Amino acid sequence: MTSIVKALIVPAGRTAAPRVETIAADLPTLQGLVGGDIEAVAFGSAHVYLHAEGKILGLRPNLHAAFLLLEAGVPACDLFAGDAVFLGSTPDGDEADVPAALLRVAEDYFETELSVA
Repeated sequence: MTSIVKALIVPAGRTAAPRVETIAADLPTLQGLVGGDIEAVAFGSAHVYLHAEGKILGLRPNLHAAFLLLEAGVPACDLFAGDAVFLGSTPDGDEADVPAALLRVAEDYFETELSVA
């Protein structure tokens, strides 16, 4: 069964604003949001999905997603490329809403209120 969750979407580049959307947390939806095959970077009770070949394809760097992880206390050691989709995780590994604590960090970092679109 597909979970319906609240996701934080951080577009690559400098001009597009981050947003929170309610999405179906299934493979086709996640692939559509990042524009291709996905890979996940897990941290705490959350994770971020990125385009698996974003760097190889020359997608725009996503410095906002990397800095958001740093602001959340996660050491980043790689360049993120392409749009990023942040979600939470349940204890058994299922998809969940993006954690409220991460949304607060994002609101502080982006200096904007993020609510479900």
